[in-house]
Amino acid sequence: MAFQKLARLDEVPPGYTKYVYAAGGAPVILANYQGQVHALHGLCAHQQKPLEGAILWDNLLDCPWHHFQYDVCTGENHFPNNVYPEDLPFLKKQVQPLRVYPVKVEDGDIWVDLQTR
Repeated sequence: MAFQKLARLDEVPPGYTKYVYAAGGAPVILANYQGQVHALHGLCAHQQKPLEGAILWDNLLDCPWHHFQYDVCTGENHFPNNVYPEDLPFLKKQVQPLRVYPVKVEDGDIWVDLQTR
C-alpha cells in the first residue's frame, strides 16, 4: 500500500470536509463523519466539478455545485439517485458512486492510499 499524508486531523474536525490534491494532482475530498475520516475521489460524478466546499449532512457529502449527495462511507450516490432512479435514464452515468480510498490516522496525520482498488 502506498499511503500519502494529505492533511492534519485538526484541519478536518468532525462534521467538516477538506479538499486536497494528492501527489500527482489527484483530487481528494476528506470528510470527518462522527470522528471517522473518510477519503473520496474529489470530483462529482455529475459534471466532474471539484467537491471543494462540499458540506456534510449527517453521512452525506453535498456537492456545492448542484447538490448531488454521496454517502461518505460507501461513495454511493444518495441524491438524485434515491429520487429519480428510473424516471431519468440519462442520470444513470451522473449518479455513479465516488471512489472511496483507505484512510489511516497516525500521530494526528491523515494518510490516504489512492492506489488500492
